[in-house]
Amino acid sequence: MTQNSTVLSGIPLDQFMDRLEVEHQEHGADFLLGQLRAQPLKAISLESITRLHVLWVNAGDAEAARAVLTDDGQALIEVTPDDARNELKFNLLLYQLRLGNYLKDEQGLLQALDSLQQLSKEPLPFDIERYWRHHIFEDLQHTTLDVALRAIGVSHTLSLINPCRHTLRAWDDADQYRRRARVLAAHDRNEEARETALSAVAALRTAKEDQDVDVNDWLWLGDSLIEIVPLRLAMFEQPVMRLIAELALPQRREYEVRLARLAARSLHAQGDLAGALKICEVATLSLGADGGDNFVDFHLPWLLEDRQIEEAGQRAFVEIYEMRDEMWPGTAAWVQDRLLDAEDASAWWPLCVMRACDDQAVLERFISGLPSRDESMPTLGPLLDAMHAKGHELGQLDDVFTEALAEARRRSPNHPWINRLLAVRERIAGRIDANTELAMLREAVSAGNMQDNRSAFSLLSAHASVFGIINALRQPLPPLAGGMYYYRFAVHTEGLVETHVEQLSSDEADQAWALLSQVQKAAYEHGQARMEQCFSSGRGHRFDACAHLYSMLCNNLANNYRRYNDQRMYEQAIELHYRGIAASSFAEHYQGILENRILMEDNQGIADAAEHLWHYAADYGYSRHDPEEYLLGVTRALHRLDRNREILIWLERILQWQEERGVCDQDLEYSELFVRTKIALYLSFSLPEAATSLWLRYAPHINERDEASLLGCAGEVLEGLGRKEEALAYYQRSILQSDPNNATDQHNIEIFRQSIAELEAAGKPDCKTWWQIWR
Repeated sequence: MTQNSTVLSGIPLDQFMDRLEVEHQEHGADFLLGQLRAQPLKAISLESITRLHVLWVNAGDAEAARAVLTDDGQALIEVTPDDARNELKFNLLLYQLRLGNYLKDEQGLLQALDSLQQLSKEPLPFDIERYWRHHIFEDLQHTTLDVALRAIGVSHTLSLINPCRHTLRAWDDADQYRRRARVLAAHDRNEEARETALSAVAALRTAKEDQDVDVNDWLWLGDSLIEIVPLRLAMFEQPVMRLIAELALPQRREYEVRLARLAARSLHAQGDLAGALKICEVATLSLGADGGDNFVDFHLPWLLEDRQIEEAGQRAFVEIYEMRDEMWPGTAAWVQDRLLDAEDASAWWPLCVMRACDDQAVLERFISGLPSRDESMPTLGPLLDAMHAKGHELGQLDDVFTEALAEARRRSPNHPWINRLLAVRERIAGRIDANTELAMLREAVSAGNMQDNRSAFSLLSAHASVFGIINALRQPLPPLAGGMYYYRFAVHTEGLVETHVEQLSSDEADQAWALLSQVQKAAYEHGQARMEQCFSSGRGHRFDACAHLYSMLCNNLANNYRRYNDQRMYEQAIELHYRGIAASSFAEHYQGILENRILMEDNQGIADAAEHLWHYAADYGYSRHDPEEYLLGVTRALHRLDRNREILIWLERILQWQEERGVCDQDLEYSELFVRTKIALYLSFSLPEAATSLWLRYAPHINERDEASLLGCAGEVLEGLGRKEEALAYYQRSILQSDPNNATDQHNIEIFRQSIAELEAAGKPDCKTWWQIWR
């Protein structure tokens, strides 16, 4: 019973709900219910209706929540303009679906879905794309069969009436059948599920030419349906193989890995576990540049199903070791399951927990994947009890690590990975010195034949702590098992050098950087060879197959060829950039090609590369793109090619770029102002009007800077425009402003003096004086 008859609405209601949303967290549902029932409430906007009905749900009064949606909703519909009324109805029905799903009200859900279906026949002058894949339709697929199928039908209807999806009709049809097949299979309607799955395949296979269907759509469909129609693998393989036939080899291999995964799942669904595991040699190749996307969610359970306990334990360990806080969440549940098995004596399972204690983020990810445990349950043993106890105290890593270490030692006292993990942890904690860490790592790495980048880097870091970074960099490149390992080792070693050079003299620092470039070159080249061998054969280490990782490696090696030790390997660098683009393009490759062309003074190549970079950055984005960096190179190349009119295109681009960044002329950096002056010089010879306009724009800022090189360049512009007296004045000002200790200034002085002499000579008459005429 309400105690206050005054209806609370509008802004007062919003303020009331602001307070209740906070107080609910403090006082609970009973308090909230009392506050809501204390006086009549009326929501008069969609936002208020949303908030108020949620508050009633949280207070436990479902009928009041329904009343808000129906009564307040209907009142709002009546005062809403006609052109906005249907969208309001649509939103209210979505809220009814959400409420009905929460309450498990099947009849209410069916009624709301029918209302949505009817509403879809009316004009809907709003963006349907926002609604047709609303999460509620996905949620309803996990309810009763009738509700799930009805929800799929409504969602599909909404997609069909969306004019923006006219090229996606085949995909939408396939998606509807796909979802229906999965729902039917979940309810053990297997024959209907298979028939519906085949209808999904037919929807893509019979798509007309105007439909947007690509290779990823076929893989998406196969990924959803292969367990439902395991005998129809070829229906997915054939279109994929046809569509990838012209791709670069690294990209083709990635798609072949994905097909191998479908093939393995097909065999497993048919009961052929051995056949599925055999295909995992290819299926488990990682397609993520970080080592992820590696099929562990299927491979690990299959290994355990086949009782390959040691292999499964190592697979789980590598997943945690490499992926850290990005590990597959299911890994933790399997680790716990094996630790609970008294007959499983493998040391890999406690080693998994040791690695999960690497830092708080990793342990948090690991614990989040553990099955929930009631506190009243009996003990699971010291290690598992510690894991669950620390689920709410993630800052306490040492307790869990200590229990895991004890269990690992109990199972395998001399396991190399125990000392490998312990050495780094103890050194970071300050419990052992660098010499001890180095000795422990050397023994562990050798005994365990460890060929991963983290172990190699830990060994290098310990060596540098004992013998110095220069000595460490002179050690032979460690043998690593895969391309990703070589890539990571090269990248992380640079950070190690940055840390150590702070304590070195300038000469020693230069030596360290030079050695680093050699180490990185060797590592990248080894990684390149490993990955290209994998692409060639289709077989390799798990971390040899990612096309994007290969592209990044090509980029870094190309940069090494261009930048360091005067290698001048420009052609080789460009070839690497092209390989990277073919594998997985990104803007740095186009930037690298341009920089190499500039160093080669290949004017035609510069012009082409600059165009490619500009358009790629515009089409795909490039956060580090700065055309100011290469504007001088490309305009100079165009000038040398006698293509000065194209300079105007680049001038327009850079001025628009400057405007978009909100940079006014007086705030230009010196280098940016200098380049604009150079552009005026290039234009002065064939496009004097454009050059004059540019000069007039920047002359005040050049005069204000009063810097020697700028003044000299201004003189060249004016000389090109035929304004000799002004040119002479700028040349003379440049000479006066020159720094006697600056080699560039002194070099320019000679050039400007020569220009002055030529201008003065040109100013003298070319005929004889009057008294020489008769001689």
